[in-house]
Amino acid sequence: MANVRRIGDVETREIEVFELELDEAGRAAMRANPDAHVREALAGEISHINGVSIDVQVLDDLTSGTAVSGGPYVVHHTVSGRWESWVEVTNPKQ
Repeated sequence: MANVRRIGDVETREIEVFELELDEAGRAAMRANPDAHVREALAGEISHINGVSIDVQVLDDLTSGTAVSGGPYVVHHTVSGRWESWVEVTNPKQ
């Protein structure tokens, strides 16, 4: 059994969706530091990011040692409140 409850009264103001494709250098950068690489890749589009979440399957693909396509991955950017900005990277092929 699970209990789910809303923990705040925050109104979501905006959700943006991006596509992220990685070449071999991008995959290496994601393996080394996923958070920093996602922030750097989105720097031209998003000026402030509070947090980055990366789907476990995306990280498994990148660290498995097998050749991966490099995406495209889906990036959801959720903006709520004055400075609340969160990014989630997922694999649309799941």
